[in-house]
Amino acid sequence: MPFACANADELNMRSYHLGLMYPNGADIAGYTVESNILGNIYYFYTFGFPAVASAGISYYANHEGNGLAASFGVGLGYLSMTHLSIFYQWQIRETDYLKLGAGFSSTLVYNGAFPVMSYEHRFH
Repeated sequence: MPFACANADELNMRSYHLGLMYPNGADIAGYTVESNILGNIYYFYTFGFPAVASAGISYYANHEGNGLAASFGVGLGYLSMTHLSIFYQWQIRETDYLKLGAGFSSTLVYNGAFPVMSYEHRFH
């Protein structure tokens, strides 16, 4: 598994993701680090393909379980972009999550909606 050597610490949650548009970066495959900053609000940065890199803020009704979530970020990819999404997160195993929803991206070459359908594995 890629990034399997990464460990989570108490402040940062590391994960990798695959699928059709990850909500925290509008990419199809990548690596993300999330840090809790206040209650249900998290700061993230992610590296992926094809969006390259992104950083932003996420809100989770339940970060470690099922629930509604939203994210907003800016990044490098598609010649620079902003993205936002709203999605539902299902915990399918202790460290695995399915995320389904919708997002919107604004770039120099594309402005429009995108589906959020991704799998995330978190390192605990």
